Amino acid sequence: MNKHTILLAIVVIVVTIVSCGNKTPDDELRAPQFPYQSYLDSVDANEDEIFPTIGDDGNGFNAISHKIRYPQIPDSLSLNHFADSLLQFYNIVLAFNTMAYDIGTAERYMSESDSGLEQADALYSINLSGISVREIKEPLQCISQDAASLIRRGITPNSVENKAIDKLYKELHNYTDNLFNAHLDESEFDPRSIIEDYDVIHNKALTDTVSFRHELMQRLLREKIFARRCVLARELAYANYRSPVRDDKELVAIIDQLLRAGEYSPLLGELWRIWRLSLQINIFGSRSNDGAMYNLFYNDMRNSIALTYIVHLTTHPGDKIAFKEFIRLAQAYNIVRNSSCMFGNNANLEDMELLYSVFNP
Repeated sequence: MNKHTILLAIVVIVVTIVSCGNKTPDDELRAPQFPYQSYLDSVDANEDEIFPTIGDDGNGFNAISHKIRYPQIPDSLSLNHFADSLLQFYNIVLAFNTMAYDIGTAERYMSESDSGLEQADALYSINLSGISVREIKEPLQCISQDAASLIRRGITPNSVENKAIDKLYKELHNYTDNLFNAHLDESEFDPRSIIEDYDVIHNKALTDTVSFRHELMQRLLREKIFARRCVLARELAYANYRSPVRDDKELVAIIDQLLRAGEYSPLLGELWRIWRLSLQINIFGSRSNDGAMYNLFYNDMRNSIALTYIVHLTTHPGDKIAFKEFIRLAQAYNIVRNSSCMFGNNANLEDMELLYSVFNP
C-alpha cells in the first residue's frame, strides 16, 4: 500500500468519525425554535424597557377595548346560521372580557395621577363591529361607556350597580339558551380513545421528572397523527411543569405549531390556555398584578382556534365534546389585574387549574 493510499484511508476514517460524532443520539429530532424571540431581543437591546413591545399591546399595559380584533368567518360559511350563532356568541364574550381587562387596569392604577384616562377613552370607543345582535350590542356599549364615565370621575366601575349589565345578561341568556340546550351535555374528552398507552404516558409525565420529558418530546415530534400529537403535547406540559430541565420556550414552540395547524382536536382550547399561561408567567409578562399583559396578542391565536372549532362544528353538529370545548375557549377570561387571585393576576389561577391541580387532585 503506497503513501497516497494510506493517507486517503486515514482521511476517510477521520471524516467518518467526525460525521458520526455530529449526529444526535439515535437521530433525535430537535424541537422547533421559539417563534417570538425577536420580541425578547428587543428588550435586551433597549435597557430602559422591562417588558417587550408586542404590536397594539405595546409594553403590555395599553388599553385595548377600541382595538378588539374579531375572527372573520370563511365565505363558505357566511350563510350558515349555526356557524353565525357560534361566532356571535364568541364575539360577545370576547368583547365583554376585553372590557373587563381595561376596567381592571384602570381600577388598579386609579390612585395615580391621570391614570385610567387611556382606558376610559378606549372603553368609550369600544369596537363592537363583530356583534350584530342589537339587543346585546346596545347594552354592551352602554356598560362600556358608563364605565368610561365613572373612571373619568375617579369612581371604581365594578363598585357601582349598572342596570345595563342586568339587561345584557337577560338578552344573552335569551340568545344562548336554545343554543346551549341543543348542544351542551356532560360529555368529556377521553385521551385513551386516541392513545392506547395513555395511562402509562400520563403516570410517567407526573412522576418521572428526570428523563421522561425528553423521551416524550421525541415521541411527540415523530408522531404524524394530529390528534395524538395534541394529547402528547398536553402530557409534555405536565412533564415540563416539574422537570429540572423545564423549558417553557420549547413547550410554547411545540404547542404553537399545533395551534396554527388549522386542524381540529378537542384539546385545542386547553393547549391554547397552556400556551398563553407559559407566555404570560414565564416569558413575556409575570404573575404580578403589575405585570405586562398581551391580550390582543393572545386573542389573535384564540380567534384562529375558535374558527377551527366553528368549521368543525358545522360539519359535525352532533359533536357534544367539540361544542363544550368551544364554549370553554370562548369563556376563558383574558389575563386581568383585578382577578380572584389575591397576590397576582389570574394567570396564577390558570396555573393552578391546568397544571398544579393535576399533580395535587
